[in-house]
Parts: sequence; C-alpha cells; structure tokens
Amino acid sequence: MQKSDVIEFFDRCASTWDADMIKSDVIIGKILDNAEVEAGQDILDVACGTGVMFPYYLERNVASVTGIDISPEMAKIAAGKYADNEAVQVICGDVEEVTFERKFDRIVVYNAFPHFPDPKRLIAILASLLKDGGRLTIAHGMSREAIDGHHSGAASKVSNGLMPADRLKKLFDPHFEVEIMISNSRMYQVSGFKRDPLTHSHGGFSHSHAHDQEHVPSDTPLEEMLALMKFMVSHNDAHAQELAELASQLQDAGEARAYRQIMDVVADFDMVNAQLDAIRQDLASQEN
Repeated sequence: MQKSDVIEFFDRCASTWDADMIKSDVIIGKILDNAEVEAGQDILDVACGTGVMFPYYLERNVASVTGIDISPEMAKIAAGKYADNEAVQVICGDVEEVTFERKFDRIVVYNAFPHFPDPKRLIAILASLLKDGGRLTIAHGMSREAIDGHHSGAASKVSNGLMPADRLKKLFDPHFEVEIMISNSRMYQVSGFKRDPLTHSHGGFSHSHAHDQEHVPSDTPLEEMLALMKFMVSHNDAHAQELAELASQLQDAGEARAYRQIMDVVADFDMVNAQLDAIRQDLASQEN
C-alpha cells in the first residue's frame, strides 16, 4: 500500500463522504466514553476525514480539537465546516511527518487504522505526541468482519485489513497500558494510556524499575533459570522503556528518523521480551 494511493482514493471519495456515512451516535458515545474524552482536553483526531467526529468532541466541551488528514480534499471539507471555530484546527498532512506545536491529552483514530501502511511505526509516533498519562484510542463503529468486508471492494488497494484486537494490543504494549479491548458485532476498540516510563507491566503485573534488585540463586537448576528469566524480563522491559523515553527527546530535537528507528527496535524487543516472559510462566506452571 502506497500513501499516494491513499491520498488519491480519499480525494475521490471526499465529495460524497458525508452523504454516504453510516454511523451510530450510541456507539460513538461508547467509544469516547471508553477513551475518557472529557472537558478541557486537547484532542488529536488522526485521519479526521471530513470532521465526522468533531461535533462529538465539542459536545464534551474539550479545550481544542486538532484534526489531521493526508487527503487535501478531506481536510478542506473539514476545515470549511469549522472555519469560525477557534477551538478547531485542521491540518492537511501526514501525521507521521508533521511537527506539532503541542502534545495532546487524547488521540483518536476512528474508522481509519487499516489505511496506514506501517501500524507499528504509527503507534510509536502517536505515543510521542501524547502528554504523560495521555490515552490513545483506535476504534471502528462496525465489527472487524464488517470493516474487512467493506474494504474488500474498491478500497482493497488502500487497506491492510483490520487486525485482530489482541494483535493490535501487542503493538500498543511497548508504549501503553491497554485497558479497553473490544471486538464484537457492533464495534472494535483498543485503548490504553501512555505508560509512566518508570513503571512497566507484563501479563497484567506492574512493577517499578529498581536498579538495586539482585538476582538470588534458587535451590534447583529450574528454579534458578526461572528466577533469572523473571529478573531479565523485569530489567529488560525497564531499560527498553527508558530508551523509548530518551529517544523521544531526539524527535523533539528534530531527529525524527533516528527516533523512528529506535522505536522500531524497542517495539520488536518488547515483543521478544514478552515471549520470554510467556515461556517463563509456562515453565513455572508446569513446575507447580
């Protein structure tokens, strides 16, 4: 999938987008409740299209809405709707390349995620655009099966398909504590808050980073190995998160390419570390 194809496709769709839009106020309300979109927040709507979600944010009295879309025609329509609203800004551009003047409390990607060629890179970049404790939400107002069926026709060239929610959670894990994971007949949503760089989790267990912990040998070779694996997982995760936090300073300094390269490695490393932890837990359960 090429971004130029995405731009061309959505430019063609822009003029009839609102007329063809099928949406549920109830489902969108549920998505934004889960996303904890509340009064006073700064919102980034990624792939905002014609501004479909803007009224829902504004109804919640958010402080600001920044919409960004790679399609000039989509962005033009969205900007035209809210030209007189100082709380709304629309940017035509690639969210993976644009330098923003602020960070955000909430980032929402609604009905757009399959159209990004590199999901892992996108999520790493969005994490860097959030304030500490901010929340990312990726959601669709239909089931995963319905979205894939919808994209199987004219949109097939510009869609990777919507990945299973548990797979998307794995992409979130290096950067976010995922609390919401829904994939049913009515909607799809994965949402999590940006982790404190000094607190990390594996398998639902959170721990603080403490450098003074020591690995204590156990009674048997298996116990020794399990204790070492637990120690490695804990410290590997902590150091990877520290590296990610420090790497964000590269992006702030204009070194976006180096930042993305480091975050790609961190994401891969975290998945390997999670696999190591899964093996440890399996071995531990067999021992018991």
